[in-house]
Amino acid sequence: MGHYEDGVRKFAGLRRMLLDSTVAIRVDDRIMENDVLHKYLYGKFDKFTEQKADSMVNLVDASGVGTGLKNLYAALIYAELSIGIEVFSNRTTHYLQFSLADTTRAGEFLDRAHKFIDDNPYSEHTNYLQNQIVPMVEKRLQNMRKYGNDPFARKYYSGGIGAFVGGGVHFFAGDVNDYLETKEHTSIWYELSLQFFRVSFNLFTSEGGLTVPLEDDREDKEPHDKDITMGLSTGYTVYDSRFLRIEPFVGLGSYDFESGASTTFLMGANTDIRFFATKPVTAFQFSLAFFVRLKYMAMFGTYSDEVYRRLYGYQQIEASFVSHHFSASLGIILW
Repeated sequence: MGHYEDGVRKFAGLRRMLLDSTVAIRVDDRIMENDVLHKYLYGKFDKFTEQKADSMVNLVDASGVGTGLKNLYAALIYAELSIGIEVFSNRTTHYLQFSLADTTRAGEFLDRAHKFIDDNPYSEHTNYLQNQIVPMVEKRLQNMRKYGNDPFARKYYSGGIGAFVGGGVHFFAGDVNDYLETKEHTSIWYELSLQFFRVSFNLFTSEGGLTVPLEDDREDKEPHDKDITMGLSTGYTVYDSRFLRIEPFVGLGSYDFESGASTTFLMGANTDIRFFATKPVTAFQFSLAFFVRLKYMAMFGTYSDEVYRRLYGYQQIEASFVSHHFSASLGIILW
């Protein structure tokens, strides 16, 4: 009807009820999907398109409305295209969550919104635009641009769940070497990994090697006898890039000798080589990554057992030990 200034103010007031989370809103509890009146009123509306948004903005820009209202109107119109709004209800409390629904006109929204904020610092619309909507859009656009330049950039220091299998060797240091010897060294290594941002939890077990008393000829033992190592470690990613991740860790474990067992404290580091990863479709979707994990781990414990010594008879053995483990594993991670 030509009353552009009044129309813009009314439209901005209605939009503020949705865009400003500090404004109490009343939610209509009608089930709109089954509401005949709602279907009649809104079912025939044409889709709101970019062309219609441009036409409406051009109409107001060509009118005699002040620059501040022109920029506000354009920002809110382009927000219709760019910003999605979801309402969550908890009894009588309603929460708004904003999302970037489309990036095609987000740039125009930010341009007009910044102009309005700069020229109208005390407007009722400045607060929610400046503190809620603009930062959200800028952050999402930054993530999108970062994803465009490097699809894996957002994934570094993130997380995932995966499994590893491989092989390794180990040897002992400490007083335990006075009483025990290792018949074989190679072992099979299994590991499950769960990572939240930089912190990871790794559950592992290995079987192989055969540590026996020095004077035990093993003639009465089955050939499949072996030592078993298991434990749980917590790691922290200190470096993460496209192809390399470094993760020191500490934890608790158990070294189960053929002739005794020991609870151990463990520490070490994982060096992960990420040699292939699928490109995520969007910045927020998963990637399937393949790793080679090179692990060094030291387990600190005490070997305790009563053994027969041909020269000295029965005696109780208490010997501290450090077992040094080196392994290489192939892993797959939902990254």
